Amino acid sequence: MKKLIFAFVLTFAVMLLSANNFAQGEGHYYTVTTWKISSPKGGSMSEFNEMMKEWYDKVVSKNEFVISEKVLRHQSGVDMRDWVFITEYASWNDIEAANTRQNELVQEGWPDAEKRSAFFDKFWQYARTHSDEILQEVPAIRK
Repeated sequence: MKKLIFAFVLTFAVMLLSANNFAQGEGHYYTVTTWKISSPKGGSMSEFNEMMKEWYDKVVSKNEFVISEKVLRHQSGVDMRDWVFITEYASWNDIEAANTRQNELVQEGWPDAEKRSAFFDKFWQYARTHSDEILQEVPAIRK
């Protein structure tokens, strides 16, 4: 019973902190995209790493609306295909602005339509499925 009461109090406290956080509009926003990646026939993880570096150099690093981006690869466990991209934005509006800017940077990074198409065709050979979330940090309980 004490555990149940503790869980209830903890849940209520987190809800209050979250409600207060949303009301004040504090805290950065994050998109979290998890891709299931696997090497196609004739492909390699080295090639995929090079593609992700090219994407970073041409798009992510130049997008002024992206505060930071972390790319994490699953290192242990049953399913080693996960690649998680955590992208930080100052505000909700910056997510949309970053997306618009990303589309511009894709055009700038691969001005030749055939080369742009070839890059994305190759990416889709590696990518199987993905999930997307948008999250907001709770500044009162961050380290």
